[in-house]
Amino acid sequence: MGTIGVYIRGNMKKDCVAVGLVCLILAGLAGADYLATSISTDGTAMLATSGSDLNGSFVSRVMGVDATRMVRTVSGDENEQDLVVSGTGPVLVSDFASMLVKNPEIKDRCIFIDSGGDRSLGEPSVYTSGILEQGEYDVSRAFGSDLSGETRMNGSGMVAFGSAGSGNRSLKTRGFVSGNLSVQDLFRYGGRI
Repeated sequence: MGTIGVYIRGNMKKDCVAVGLVCLILAGLAGADYLATSISTDGTAMLATSGSDLNGSFVSRVMGVDATRMVRTVSGDENEQDLVVSGTGPVLVSDFASMLVKNPEIKDRCIFIDSGGDRSLGEPSVYTSGILEQGEYDVSRAFGSDLSGETRMNGSGMVAFGSAGSGNRSLKTRGFVSGNLSVQDLFRYGGRI
């Protein structure tokens, strides 16, 4: 009976290792970076996220005090970030995103140097920062062939937001809101909404 138990335990260990290796291989083939976080608290919570690739980068920070609910998703494969925060107490928010918009149809050419690279149309960026005494903050950002997203805020407090585009396509916006507020800001650089 003792040798049978050792034999079964030994085979079970091998089977578990084999199943674990298969799961790791399948996870590597599926290979998308994905992160999802959900927090509910009546104390204090803080979330910070940042990421970058060849197209652009983003950074986001949020902190809530008292009854707060936070939901964050980040998809590295699709270059998207979504964050929803609602709270009955103060919520501090800050985010920034930028991207290098390229046009593959326009090439840099010189009689002496031929870089052959895509020509940059500009570097758009967007930002939001402020404090909501109570309310909801919802932000989404997407990097692909363009920089696009949406910022929505409802509640009371004060918030600064804006965007800028430099290069061949320049555009600059700024906004500041305080008191009881409702803000919806849609943007897309490198295409149409």
